[in-house]
Amino acid sequence: MTNVYDEQDYPYAVRHWTHPTRLGALSQLMGRLAAPFRDCRVLEIGAGDGVNLASMAIGAPRAQFIGVDLSERAIAAGRELTAAAGVSNLRLDCADLRDFEAEPQSFDYIIAHGVYAWAPKIVQDAVMALCGRLLSPRGVAMISYNALPGCRLRQALRDLLLSAVAGIAEPERRIAAARATASFYAEQWSASDNAFRKALALEARDFLGRPDGLIFHDELGEIYDPQLFSTVVAAARAHGLDYLCDNDPSLVGHALWESEQWGQSLPLTGGDQIAYEQALDFVETRFFRRSLFCRAGAPLERRFAPERLSGLYLEAQLEPFMDASVSEGEYAFKTAGMGEVSTRDALFGAAMRRLGEAYPRALAIDEIAAEPAARSALLRLFAGNMARLATEPFPVGRQPGEKPFANPLARAQARLGLGSVTSYRHSQVALEGDDTRRFLDLLDGTRTVDDLTRAMSGAAEESRTRAQVKAALATFAMWGLTRA
Repeated sequence: MTNVYDEQDYPYAVRHWTHPTRLGALSQLMGRLAAPFRDCRVLEIGAGDGVNLASMAIGAPRAQFIGVDLSERAIAAGRELTAAAGVSNLRLDCADLRDFEAEPQSFDYIIAHGVYAWAPKIVQDAVMALCGRLLSPRGVAMISYNALPGCRLRQALRDLLLSAVAGIAEPERRIAAARATASFYAEQWSASDNAFRKALALEARDFLGRPDGLIFHDELGEIYDPQLFSTVVAAARAHGLDYLCDNDPSLVGHALWESEQWGQSLPLTGGDQIAYEQALDFVETRFFRRSLFCRAGAPLERRFAPERLSGLYLEAQLEPFMDASVSEGEYAFKTAGMGEVSTRDALFGAAMRRLGEAYPRALAIDEIAAEPAARSALLRLFAGNMARLATEPFPVGRQPGEKPFANPLARAQARLGLGSVTSYRHSQVALEGDDTRRFLDLLDGTRTVDDLTRAMSGAAEESRTRAQVKAALATFAMWGLTRA
């Protein structure tokens, strides 16, 4: 039987928020120590070509990783890539998740991204049953899904697009017809003063910015079944799982600290966290969730406790600045997203400065913040999506070393001519040009700067090439492509 994922490629990628060091850190914040990454067992459902797992496997050679997907084409591509990268602790299986067998409670982390809300009810039940059966006592399962009420708007656009592509089977023509339809209506709706049409116009323009593979499989797919958060939590409970928290930093913040909204919602929620987060979804018209689950019965303490940050690491790209907007005694920083954060607290300011100077290396929170107030402030950087939180640091730093060694997976991707490669920070890095990819592949830990200069010189002036090599190495180090 033909699989639609074999007909049209899907844009598989690493997703930093699926990494076990992130999932384990969130579990620890909620009062549960998770399994250490270096020795864990990880299962990804709907793994595609396995690049997400391969990136993890590179960083934990003693751990074991298994990916399951229905697409023979994606699994074959993944096996080729991992073989080229020398990844030996990852197994990719082309199989139906309903047929997957393993020892009970044998996986410390289970990831199901992009599966649950795009599958029939029988498969949704199978995902929950598998997590309930295979998750270890200290395990964390992450299940992502389209959420209500936000996806009601997307459903309206989807209904229109499906009508426009009815009868078109060939993927390229189907995608082109959907793009043309969305473009036409986006222009029409944008000219209106009607609030609903304006919202549809924004949704249509967002649709037009998505890659073809995502449009074909997600937006025009046969099944699109957005869920209420409370419905997913109930389905998990039926299989012996408790809701831990969401992977979204802002929702983590709502779990850790009682906000003004928490107090205002008490007459509706009775102080129940599940009811409160469901109310938040309605308030914020949330359209996507990345919910974390653990085995039922484990103690959960969601409110902030400074001691739970012990052993955790924080990474943040922060650049101090001073201009007319910064008053005397204020510590101000630019963030990676060109936002700003400032404080008058000297301890917090010093901690942020150290984080910025160390980036891309993560720092132990214990080393930069001992006081509860400073620890809380640092954690709010994460809740504000200005920092990454982890149980272990990635092996990166600003200095690439005497003989630079780039991520083996990234080098394999460069050899295959891919435009995007994977960093040690479990992120995607776009590379432009064959020379850039060739240079990256040379970084196998055997060459000095002089060796690299000679290899890249060609007819160019060697002194200029040496400067370019050094600049490229510095950039690669900041991107996390080279090991410190």
